[in-house]
Amino acid sequence: MAEKKKNAKMANRNVGVESIKDDGDKYVVVRDGLRVYGGNGVVLAEAVRLATSLVAGAGISRVDADGSLTQGTVNGTGEFIAYEPVAA
Repeated sequence: MAEKKKNAKMANRNVGVESIKDDGDKYVVVRDGLRVYGGNGVVLAEAVRLATSLVAGAGISRVDADGSLTQGTVNGTGEFIAYEPVAA
């Protein structure tokens, strides 16, 4: 009698998400200065997941209290680091 095939395992979307810290701020995914997804923003881990699921590159920005966006990146410890302006 032939052995039964095992079902394929689904990729776990939450792998590594625990390492991204939730600091209570809201974030958006941006490309070329425009929001990729509508809405008021999501938690940092969700923004990273959305940005990395796009075919073309995208970045992460923090939504500030006045509604403006602060561009930045997520470091190796899972914290948002705002880009510093270049001094002229």
